[in-house]
Amino acid sequence: MKLYLATISDVLPHHLSLLPEDRQSKAMRYKFPDDQKRCIAGGLLMRTVSGGAPIRDNGFGKPICEGFHFNLSHSGEYVALAVGEEETGCDLEQHRFTRYEKMGKHVFSENERRLLGEASDKAGVFYELWTKKEALLKCMGKGFHREARTVDVSGDIFREDGRSYYLRTKRFADYTLSLCCEAPFDYEIVFIDLDLITN
Repeated sequence: MKLYLATISDVLPHHLSLLPEDRQSKAMRYKFPDDQKRCIAGGLLMRTVSGGAPIRDNGFGKPICEGFHFNLSHSGEYVALAVGEEETGCDLEQHRFTRYEKMGKHVFSENERRLLGEASDKAGVFYELWTKKEALLKCMGKGFHREARTVDVSGDIFREDGRSYYLRTKRFADYTLSLCCEAPFDYEIVFIDLDLITN
């Protein structure tokens, strides 16, 4: 699997015009400039990797493209695009203070809540569980259209209906990133300088 990373500070004014009309419209619907930049940066990464191939929605909000599997996530300053040979999911979250255990009651399984309650680093455990859960649900193709508490990501493999989903997590600075794939995987991180994209 390849994980493409870019920063929204590299988004330039002319980048919007390089995107398909639907992506341009989506970006401009955002009220705040940083949200617009995240949308534009995500579009640029997808354009770079897909070579301009058409991207459509799977009906649950997950973009899909003929010929390869990918998943996009963004938070804070970063945008991440995971590309793999099997179904793929990724989630990136910048750490922000929240009432971790209270929030966990709504999305975590009983086992996950126990791990969070016992953790000395509640923020770290919360974001690891949260991003793994989101990456898994995105890999499965349903996102949070499925009840989040019905999947337990306390381990690194989730099995259901004869299928296995493998999970990896990486922390950097104040971010946590999780990746999910239907086959065991390693990944390579590729940084993309968006300010070098001119046409």
